[in-house]
Amino acid sequence: MQRIPEEKIDEIRSQVDIVDVVGNYVQLKKQGRNYTGLCPFHGEKTPSFSVSPEKQIFHCFGCGKGGNVFSFLMQIDGLSFVESVKKVADLAHIPLDVAISQGDSSPGNKPDSQESKMIEIHQLASKLYHYLLMETEEGQEALQYLLDRGMSEQELDHFEIGFAPAHASTVTTFLKKREVDLALAVESGLLTERDDGEVVDRFRNRIMFPIKNDRGQLVGFSGRLFNQEDGPKYLNSPETPIFNKRNILYHFSDARQEIRKKEEILLLEGYMDVISSVSATFSNGVASMGTSLTEEHVQMIRRVTNRAIICYDGDRAGIEASFKAGTMLAEQHRLEVFVLQLPNGKDPDDFIRSEGAEKFAEIYTHQRLTWTAFKLQFFKRNRNLQNETDKIAYLGEALAEIGKLDQAVERELYLKQLGSEFDLSMEALKQQLQQTVVVKPKPHDYGGPPPESYGEYPSYEGDGGPVYEQFSFAQPSGVPSAGLTSEKRLLKYMLEDRDAFIQIRNLLEEHQTDFYHDNYKALYTHLIGFYASGNDANPLALMDQLKDDMARNLVSELEMMTVNTDVSTEEYQDYVQSLTKSSIERDIKEKEQALLTATQQGDMPVALELARTITTMRATMKNTPN
Repeated sequence: MQRIPEEKIDEIRSQVDIVDVVGNYVQLKKQGRNYTGLCPFHGEKTPSFSVSPEKQIFHCFGCGKGGNVFSFLMQIDGLSFVESVKKVADLAHIPLDVAISQGDSSPGNKPDSQESKMIEIHQLASKLYHYLLMETEEGQEALQYLLDRGMSEQELDHFEIGFAPAHASTVTTFLKKREVDLALAVESGLLTERDDGEVVDRFRNRIMFPIKNDRGQLVGFSGRLFNQEDGPKYLNSPETPIFNKRNILYHFSDARQEIRKKEEILLLEGYMDVISSVSATFSNGVASMGTSLTEEHVQMIRRVTNRAIICYDGDRAGIEASFKAGTMLAEQHRLEVFVLQLPNGKDPDDFIRSEGAEKFAEIYTHQRLTWTAFKLQFFKRNRNLQNETDKIAYLGEALAEIGKLDQAVERELYLKQLGSEFDLSMEALKQQLQQTVVVKPKPHDYGGPPPESYGEYPSYEGDGGPVYEQFSFAQPSGVPSAGLTSEKRLLKYMLEDRDAFIQIRNLLEEHQTDFYHDNYKALYTHLIGFYASGNDANPLALMDQLKDDMARNLVSELEMMTVNTDVSTEEYQDYVQSLTKSSIERDIKEKEQALLTATQQGDMPVALELARTITTMRATMKNTPN
């Protein structure tokens, strides 16, 4: 059994920029020396999550989570330490030429979970399905169907499309031969158990689309009928420990980089739409699993972009779904939203296959509708605009929407469009608009990241549009005590300088004092062991050895602190004396409470002794330098 050598871990860590890794999960904006964004570990509206490229750490000033590149992946992807090192090594294209067993004793490692075994089972099945489609006579009809739809073999390989035969036990027999736990395969949703106890394949006679979660792990399938009418058109994996439709967007893990590059996400309805959009060089396309957009989907989107392009089917259901999704994104979560409406009500797949990628790109780039423009069109549905009652009702809805806009130029534009369409004067429209009551959100109601920068939020005072103000990180409530400040500064110096650690430790022993807060005391103990093992000051390496999340979080918090680097022994002495004074103050308060209790109980001898002790302690504290 081998561990990854420390020097190898250091090499891997040094070859990857934590900003690039975290940027795959969080939309980051440069602010000063650091990058900031919305924390992926807790819900928030104002950014409190910070990444330091200089120190190669992250820290959230809201929930307190922090660490280095390995601990970030461990927390956000649920990886063991070894798995996180492997993932970073892959990103850095560094070969890990050591054998790593599942029982490896590297920090933070844990044995394979049931979930990881389920993922492995799905990976095996996916390879089988793809082979059956591409290489067997049994899969020829399904393959020909896909080719006739305009798909290429390259697309089939890229998306790992497969075929599930009509037999009841194709996958079951395949897994049996590989001694896979069939009960676990049933729990994972790949197989199903009949009433008589027989285990059989869940998917039969269907084209298979592998489904990955946002970490790129294969967690389920969607099977499509292609040559029969019986049964639902699409059959998805059931809800399992690894598969939940509310948390999954098809192609999201593969699209993440392109979404960040384009700074926008393309929301589509179906798997074929996604595949066609990728073939048209729009690799930022994703699709929900046959469900409406969920809060979980929106949170995934917000991690990587502030702008969404909705391109659903052009039929009635697709238009209504666009309105529902846009309302959630634009009005509940304050994302910038555009809508693509393809000619003749075609869906994206049909349009790209028939009209070509260039035509789709032209509409995508030049004919996208703003959210307001789409809503104005949407409100016309089911209205007879030749009828005066319907016309007045529509104008009322349209003016209410225009009145919500913050930019005067934008309001003017839509008013002119309404005036031209209905032969109304600007004066009449503006007068009517002034009578429209619009409640504008206050800054604290702002439901998402600002449209321009994570470093600002809009203040809606005045009529000339939002005035942007600088945000500041949320700080812990209350003013830190002198003792707490001293503890933080002492630990900060000890973390970053071995000589400082030795000096401060000697002072602590000389004054017979210690850290009071449990987290700080625990980190001090870890530091003693870390330096005793011959290590030089290295906060990143220390984080790798800390199994306690609280300790890792504290290291990242201290590393984010800015302190004077030119420190004298006298300053260390002052901080240690502050700890001593704080300790005496706490003891005095305890004695005073005991004195009150003794007095109330009439125990005068104990009360007199406590009073003498308190007087002595106060004299000692008075003589302790500030």
